[in-house]
Amino acid sequence: MRLVTILIWVYNVRTVVYFSLFGVKVKIHPSIWVSLALMAYLLCGTEYGILGMALFVIAGFFCIFAHEMGHALAGRWLGACHPVVDMAWLGGSCSNHVCNMSRTKLVITALSGPLASMALALPVLLWMTFAYGDADGAALRLLAMVCGLVPASVLEFCPPNIVLFCTYMVQVAVWWSVLNLLPIFPLDGGVVVHQFVASPRKMHMFSIISGAVLALVFLSIGLYAMFFILLFLIFINYQGLKHSPY
Repeated sequence: MRLVTILIWVYNVRTVVYFSLFGVKVKIHPSIWVSLALMAYLLCGTEYGILGMALFVIAGFFCIFAHEMGHALAGRWLGACHPVVDMAWLGGSCSNHVCNMSRTKLVITALSGPLASMALALPVLLWMTFAYGDADGAALRLLAMVCGLVPASVLEFCPPNIVLFCTYMVQVAVWWSVLNLLPIFPLDGGVVVHQFVASPRKMHMFSIISGAVLALVFLSIGLYAMFFILLFLIFINYQGLKHSPY
């Protein structure tokens, strides 16, 4: 009941931080911090205490913010105008006025989000993978970082909190990019598919089928968070399908 009360309170909060960065209007709602804290608890538990959860929240925010700024800046560079980034609830969203953009430019804008978040985390990933330990174990350290595990060889040379923050940044950037590249609307991969499937009805049907198949795959391998996210996306596309005129 306490969690429900907190969520209701956050939903009703009207206080939003507004600022402009590189010509992009940014809005930050308190719900993004609550969602990231809940995600930190579900994924990482209390193994590293309150400080560990705080590090996850900060790393997650930077990765998601970089993702949305990638959309905004790429869209503006390619001809869109008045980009707005809205950080709220399960992540963020970017709105651009793209009526005069070609299909190629829209695809580039959609893919720029995952590329931006990966560009933020890639130097950290390469540094922590290859700078410490022997070259033969680099692949295992790389896999450990992506899975959110702290390589022991890195802990011998770096302060634990810095390693933990970097690990969270890599983990969020990789999995957030993987999630967004799935061919399911309104994820970035689904937006790309929509550029080649003109009919909204067919686009929603494709998203539902793709989401159902991927949900079963993630369920079978024990990635329950991804499974429930896909169920939510399937529901969104089912609602869109019912209201699609063609």
